[in-house]
Amino acid sequence: MPGISHVARTFQMFLADLQTRRAQVLPELSQLRNGFEGWLKIELYLWLIERHGLRAGVDVGVEYKVWLDQRRGQMDRETKQCDLWARDADAHDYYHYIELKVPFANYNQGKLFLSASDDFWYMSRLLAGDQSASTGSAILLGAGFDEQPWRQAINEAVEYAGNDPDQVQLAIGTLMLDTAPPLQWAVMTRVYPTRSAVIVPTFEAAPLSVD
Repeated sequence: MPGISHVARTFQMFLADLQTRRAQVLPELSQLRNGFEGWLKIELYLWLIERHGLRAGVDVGVEYKVWLDQRRGQMDRETKQCDLWARDADAHDYYHYIELKVPFANYNQGKLFLSASDDFWYMSRLLAGDQSASTGSAILLGAGFDEQPWRQAINEAVEYAGNDPDQVQLAIGTLMLDTAPPLQWAVMTRVYPTRSAVIVPTFEAAPLSVD
């Protein structure tokens, strides 16, 4: 069955392809002032179908309600709506669950980062066995951020989630643009025990650039 093996590496492939197809218009993202992840969700969803051969509704889908582990401390709800899910290529009966955020460096950025931190907190507390969770991730694509503040915010979000470091994959990268400030991106992933036999190590993403 088709699927994906590593959420962060798949997202980096998606960004590289997005640069190739949308190099002329990507700088226009920096003109926006409010985060809006709807476009990213659809772009990524369609790309997974086209480039990885995933079948809609079978291997990949959007807007899925996941059940949360009520045994975990501070749990305040039974379910969480995640933006995207995709089949695990290495464990075909398991799935990657993904939340997306598109923060912009403006007066609203603190609220968006808090929301992203909450997303990863919940994706780290899936009722994994009952819904065949391989991983739970939060993906961020940010406009207008300098690299150091971005990395600090991402590291704080990972710390806030309170996972065992051995169960976390973190990738942070920069998407270089010719005519606008670079876009910053990050993928925070909680790896569940069912995935341990096929875990792919964390990696440091090299900057992507537009020729």
